[in-house]
Amino acid sequence: MKKIFKGPRINMKNVLKIYKRDIKSILCSYVTLIIIVGISCLPALYAWFNIQAGWDPYSKTKGLLVAVVNLDTGSKLKDTKVNIGNDLVKKLKTNESIGWTFVNESEATEGVKYGKYYASFVIPKDFSKDFLSITSYTDPIKAKLIYTVNEKENAVAPKITGSGATSLQEQITQTFIETASETLFTYLNQVGVDLAKDKPKLESLIDMVISADDNMPEIGSSIDNVYTEALMFQKLMKNVRGDIPTISGAIDNTLDLTKTSDKYAQKGKNSLQTVSPIMKADLALIKNKADDAESSLTDFQDSKSSNNSALIKARDKYTDGIQKIDNVLALNKSINNSLNSSVIGTFINRLTSVKNEMTKQKADVNSMIDTVDHGNAVLTSDITSAVQGANKASGLINNTMNLFDRETSDVIDDAMNNASGLSTGATSMLQNMQGNMPLITSMLDQTNTQFDAGIDGLKEIKDKFPSLQKDVHANAQKLKKLTDDEKINELIKILKRDGKKESDFLANPIELVQNRVYPIPNYGSAMTPFYTILAIWVGAFILVSILSVHIKDFKDGTLLTTKEKFLGRYFTFVSIGILQALITIAGNLFILKTYAVSPIILTLFGVYVSIVFTTIIYTFVSVLGNGGKALTMIALVLQVSGSGGTFPIELLGDFFQYINPMMPFTYAIGGMREATAGIIPEVLVKNMLILAIYFIIFLLLGLFLKEKINKKTAGFVKQFHKSGLTGE
Repeated sequence: MKKIFKGPRINMKNVLKIYKRDIKSILCSYVTLIIIVGISCLPALYAWFNIQAGWDPYSKTKGLLVAVVNLDTGSKLKDTKVNIGNDLVKKLKTNESIGWTFVNESEATEGVKYGKYYASFVIPKDFSKDFLSITSYTDPIKAKLIYTVNEKENAVAPKITGSGATSLQEQITQTFIETASETLFTYLNQVGVDLAKDKPKLESLIDMVISADDNMPEIGSSIDNVYTEALMFQKLMKNVRGDIPTISGAIDNTLDLTKTSDKYAQKGKNSLQTVSPIMKADLALIKNKADDAESSLTDFQDSKSSNNSALIKARDKYTDGIQKIDNVLALNKSINNSLNSSVIGTFINRLTSVKNEMTKQKADVNSMIDTVDHGNAVLTSDITSAVQGANKASGLINNTMNLFDRETSDVIDDAMNNASGLSTGATSMLQNMQGNMPLITSMLDQTNTQFDAGIDGLKEIKDKFPSLQKDVHANAQKLKKLTDDEKINELIKILKRDGKKESDFLANPIELVQNRVYPIPNYGSAMTPFYTILAIWVGAFILVSILSVHIKDFKDGTLLTTKEKFLGRYFTFVSIGILQALITIAGNLFILKTYAVSPIILTLFGVYVSIVFTTIIYTFVSVLGNGGKALTMIALVLQVSGSGGTFPIELLGDFFQYINPMMPFTYAIGGMREATAGIIPEVLVKNMLILAIYFIIFLLLGLFLKEKINKKTAGFVKQFHKSGLTGE
């Protein structure tokens, strides 16, 4: 090691003499000056063209032509013609994010095949029919959109159009849920408004029936007295006869009340019957989320990859499923507050168990994501357990859906049927009473004129009166239950909810709040660090490719050591490299108007990187000759792929993730990004220190290994020169 660092001392006067001669040669020869100016500008042009070309590509996706074919024949929903395909086409015509083009099926097929369209969407003829199958009591059929993409035309376009396909699917689902929910809540709202409006009248009629029930014992006592005291019969019968109109009026009013009650009960029954299909649809969506999570986990298990995208997708599906469960639970709890049904309570408990299982599985998936993010492999047993857990969650949801179809959905209908039956029974009894009143009145009239015949008639009245009193009392008790203010007010409150707000909540239960940390206004500015660093490296390589690293001796006989020759030409290369960096960065800032939070630090760091890169490349070529140029190109290829300049390093292969910390590009791009988007001092200093290590190592290698390696490779280089294939 001591032999390596031994040698004559460096005379800085000789070094500066070489440097001054180089500068003079450049300035005194217009040909050389033109070449140097060209060399200085070439890297800048390379960076500028690349940055400008990718300035904001995603704002121009309207130019991506995507064919849309609508074959939907439509369907019917409660005797109403529905064509979801036509509605979808109308929405796409107002969507300018992609170049939607509406054509027939054959034109779409040919257009995608020959590259006229990047992709196509075909809406099948049964699209509306399958979509509306969710409203029936049969198993729903998933509506399908047929997406075809030409992946030969471009590598990125299929990703953009594929994202459009996913967004389109989500938009359709959201629109359906919002429309169906709004229809339901709007109808219920009108029922609630009508019920609230007629509530005072209903209460008044109920009070009349209750008052009649309270008077029935007095009427019965009068009949008994008349029967037992025949002598007072005539007088008593007048009193009874005077009360008959009141009773008859009360019965008539009560009969009207029961008919009104029956009307509102039937309305409530019809409205609540539409809740079951909506719940069933939500349960189907929850099961789909669990199935999708299981599919993503299975994909991750089969791929044996360290890529956690499948795990993230599974976690997102669990999150969506849990949110849907919360919505269904909230609706069931609200209904059960009025019905107090043990069946609905069991369904709520079962659905809560499903939520707990999905929450547990989501936590397990999050744990695996953290494991992958820290660079560790997920245990096979953990993956297997996650897949089994997803399968278990799917099974629980399936059992819950069966429970809903088998028991829960019937409870709501039964409740309203009972209410309707109550009202119908009351109506029947009151009609019986109403039918008996003429007979009673007639008998009382005859009794007043025919005393003897009246005794028999009075006995008949006395015998029938308990049944009449029982009917009145039974109806009064049933109507008293309807006067429970808390239940009536709660029902009115539920029915009068805002349909638009409730439907919007069901369709969009989660609002995403986005926060941008270190925002960069455009894609071109975001890519500037990568292309600038790449241009600086390319600029240094152009220098060693065009300019010589070898020094000619002075004519005055000045003796130069190898180290002095190395440093003398090194300063020339560094000076031109700094000029390249300044031109490139100045053009970025003032010509392209790229964004930088600190232009001064950006410029200084660019100069610093240029010095480091020039040192590395100059040392390679000065020490190894053409072999050094080859190594420089290899290093360039590896760094473009493995530096994480375009894609996150986590998305690349294991090899590139392994070499990433060893690449100078990694720290050069990192420092540039700090000056571009926002500076964290410790991060910037770390990048500079690591680059300084590269600088020191390569400078020392050039100073102390150049002479020894050049001597050992002299014969090889001489033979290579004899071939006539090299300029040096």
